[in-house]
Amino acid sequence: MSAREDVKTFLSLPMDFSSIELEPCSDAEPYFCTPAGAEIIGWLNGTHFILLPGDETVYCVEPGLGEVGTFVLPVGRDFREFLSYLLYCKCTSPISQIFMLDEPGFRHLLQENDQNTWPGCEETFRSRDRALALLAETFGIQPQDPYAAVRAMQAAFAPSVLVFSDEYYDVLGLETPRAPEAQTERCAPADLEHFS
Repeated sequence: MSAREDVKTFLSLPMDFSSIELEPCSDAEPYFCTPAGAEIIGWLNGTHFILLPGDETVYCVEPGLGEVGTFVLPVGRDFREFLSYLLYCKCTSPISQIFMLDEPGFRHLLQENDQNTWPGCEETFRSRDRALALLAETFGIQPQDPYAAVRAMQAAFAPSVLVFSDEYYDVLGLETPRAPEAQTERCAPADLEHFS
């Protein structure tokens, strides 16, 4: 089954997507660093996960913590692999931060997440656990530790293959590498307040 068919199945599931930090966002406007043609499959406070045209790989777009070369990085060879990493981490934020963490830092983040509680958190955790169980059952997957695999994938990735809108280059003050006739249409203005 293709990643896009798996995403359709995922989006049809009766679950609380916010509990795993992967909310559907069909009407979300792209950020300045969202690659041209990206299909957004889930969202959390600006960080979003995408598929690119003709590619099964799941990418993370990290507008707040990223920089040139790390705004968009692979986080799964396909959607099921990405979901197996989600089962391991229990939410998407550790996956999105792998690029900037050494392994002890990643393990510490997972531990902090496990210990993070607040009044009334029990229902949130029950909802999360139900969502994770449903994902495991629906896709026939088991939790997989993402750290080494994602770091290797990211180390081998060449961001130069990504195509960005003119806005990307404008926001970063970079020269657009394409001839004017080959430039893509500008994306909707990004909400840059997230970065101040």
